[in-house]
Amino acid sequence: MIWTSSALITLAGVTHVASQSFPTTPVMGWNSYNQMSCSPNTEKITTTINALASLGFVNAGYKYFQIDCGWASRDGQRNATSGALKVDTKAFPNGLKPLSDHARSKGMKWTMYSDAGVRMCDPESPSPVLGSLGYEAADAEFFKTLNTEYVKYDNCYADGPAADQNAPKNARTDFLSRMGVMWKELQRVGIPGMLICQWGVPFTTSGGLQGPAVWTKGISTSFRLSDDIQSGWASVYRIYNQAIHIAKSGLIGPGHIADADLLMVGNSGMTFDEQATHFAAWAMLKSALMISTDVVALSSNLLAVLQNKALIAINQDSAVKPITLRQRWTGDRDLWAGDLANGDVAVLVVDLSNASRTLSVQLSALGITSATIKDLWSGQTINKSASFSKQINGHGSLALRLSNIQRSTAAKPTYTYVSASDGSLSSGATIQSCSSCSSTKRVGNLGGSSNGRVTLSNIRTSQATQTVRFDYVNGDVGYMGATNERIASVSVNGGAAKTVSFPLSGYNWEVDVSRDYAVELSGFSTTGANTITVSGVNVPRAVERHACLINTSLLEF
Repeated sequence: MIWTSSALITLAGVTHVASQSFPTTPVMGWNSYNQMSCSPNTEKITTTINALASLGFVNAGYKYFQIDCGWASRDGQRNATSGALKVDTKAFPNGLKPLSDHARSKGMKWTMYSDAGVRMCDPESPSPVLGSLGYEAADAEFFKTLNTEYVKYDNCYADGPAADQNAPKNARTDFLSRMGVMWKELQRVGIPGMLICQWGVPFTTSGGLQGPAVWTKGISTSFRLSDDIQSGWASVYRIYNQAIHIAKSGLIGPGHIADADLLMVGNSGMTFDEQATHFAAWAMLKSALMISTDVVALSSNLLAVLQNKALIAINQDSAVKPITLRQRWTGDRDLWAGDLANGDVAVLVVDLSNASRTLSVQLSALGITSATIKDLWSGQTINKSASFSKQINGHGSLALRLSNIQRSTAAKPTYTYVSASDGSLSSGATIQSCSSCSSTKRVGNLGGSSNGRVTLSNIRTSQATQTVRFDYVNGDVGYMGATNERIASVSVNGGAAKTVSFPLSGYNWEVDVSRDYAVELSGFSTTGANTITVSGVNVPRAVERHACLINTSLLEF
């Protein structure tokens, strides 16, 4: 079925009611999946509940306790009386209610997991565990008997029970009709929170593809922005890149949370510094903070990372404004920043070089002349400073909070717009239409087997090294194993090419244009005209324009 316009209006009204009883900031808690896969049981869950309380996690704010897959019966049958999903009594001989009661007695809130398909996600393929599709009302009523306050709603087996129907990743037209039913039923029984776990898959509309930041609004309190997280830094980097355009979109805010998936802190595959950076990024991106590890086995250092009060305070800031990427120095570092409700600014600088070194940030890059800078890792505070530097290890980070901010009153630099479609094209590069591009045109087919390229001429500037700003389109959403970026080769005046990362801009090649992406380039002549050539394998499919600073008095970067 497809919701009519009136049905969607009704759902929007229900969302407003639900928001009054559910936090508008990201949820914090624990999820069983990374530690237990789909094999939780009474003993494991009881041990974890006790540990979360005794180790200080509940007091730190981690209150949403969530059993993921594996709680439901594997016999393919529903409750004969209620029609609801049955509990696996081999794993939970006394059912789930005693565990819910125990978690709640420790100050936690109970949450459940189900699936908007005919089967739930499961390591066994095809899955023998039934999903909620077609039985949303009965399952919502069962969840309510457990005092459930939040449901994670997955997307496996949406089209049927066969093994090859397990995890559909193609764009779909049925998200509202499937996910919306459970949302409506949860609201009916008084369960206020729901995470739509669709792995970042887009919704197909008559106007083109919509990302989940758009289509989940009104039928959930949060949505998964990406495919599942896996062990290792590469998976964190993939999700981190996919979060860039969502954070910049302005769509995230109170009651509409972009969930970057479970925290991997405490699990194998990353160094301590990578795990700390991962936590800081998720906290500042305003993702849910759902621990998913054996908390009993955590080292004291990782315990301190997960219970870092300053980073948790930024995650729970009432404005719910994620940090946004201000500039990437490809292969070197990223600079992120975002405003907080009280006027402070959160700053994250991430090492991309994977080498021990001194990492620095100049506040002038954020339009700030000075501020009180608090290092959120050490707790150190520096008053009235214009910069911050610190020795870090590979993939380490600077996590800062700026207060008492003095902003620059200097005029902003002036840019000259140059349309890429006016450049010289070669090796198969083409001019294409682009309704949302500033010039309604873009250059496509850059890179590839023919190494298509565009050369822009008559660029004038007064600095040999400076920041150039690009508008580009990159709608190639990558799932597990991807990087969610395209790599370009950019050369000034025919000199040595610089590798430039263009992270994912969105889903819709006509609409999701990333504007003013800052790239630092060198080799400019300050006395004559310059050229910029963009080429390379796996370059963004469409680079629409670039602009160059030309006003000498405004080049104090």
